Amino acid sequence: MLIHQTLEKLEALGLLGMALGLREQLEGSSYLGLSFDERLGLLVDREADAREGRRLALRLKAAKLRQEATVEDIDFRTPRGLDKAVILNLAQAGWVAAHHNLLVTGPTGAGKSFVACALTHAAIRRGHTALYVRTPRLFADLALGRGDGRYARRLAYVAKIAVLVLDDFLLTPPSVNEAKDLLEVIDDRSQVRSTVIVSQLPVENWHAALAAGDPTLADAILDRLVHNAHRLALTGSSMRRRQPEEAPIAP
Repeated sequence: MLIHQTLEKLEALGLLGMALGLREQLEGSSYLGLSFDERLGLLVDREADAREGRRLALRLKAAKLRQEATVEDIDFRTPRGLDKAVILNLAQAGWVAAHHNLLVTGPTGAGKSFVACALTHAAIRRGHTALYVRTPRLFADLALGRGDGRYARRLAYVAKIAVLVLDDFLLTPPSVNEAKDLLEVIDDRSQVRSTVIVSQLPVENWHAALAAGDPTLADAILDRLVHNAHRLALTGSSMRRRQPEEAPIAP
């Protein structure tokens, strides 16, 4: 009866990990030979693991990653310019702690978004916050924010994210206003946060695309993006599997 009350109190206090660990100890004979200190230590470890698991789940949900990708799922067998040693090093998220950027480029279907999401997932597992957003959607949201008064609030929110993933970067040349918005976002994050850029265009072509509106803005944006940036230039044909053709319907 006392144990039942203890379990209820643990759950009421939100110590769900300890409650689950205590149930396991009560049901398992392998714990009988352990001292009180050892069993208590196991319960504390179980609670710590449970809390970190919940925090990780919340960070992953908030990140809104486009794909459920992990570094372990990256295909290194298909030749597309990926160096496994480089990817595994980036997976340690040291570039995030150093506030460096990551530029992922390559043709359509080469797996740019998957690799970017996998490395962002690795950073989230190491305690960093993240947010994935398509660049055109970010521009649309900021433009809408000007009209409803959320502009400054949205910029402040994005500035706090440890890893911001901008996919479909320069899919179309940005307007002058969009380039100004991009500079605001990048300037707030320069050398204090990390930004992941995913683009079909090679880095060498970014200036020309950005300079269509204002060359001065292009210089300012690229100076902040490319400085202290790690580059992954993917190559090869599309990795997307073709959908099987439908079988003809028999008459």
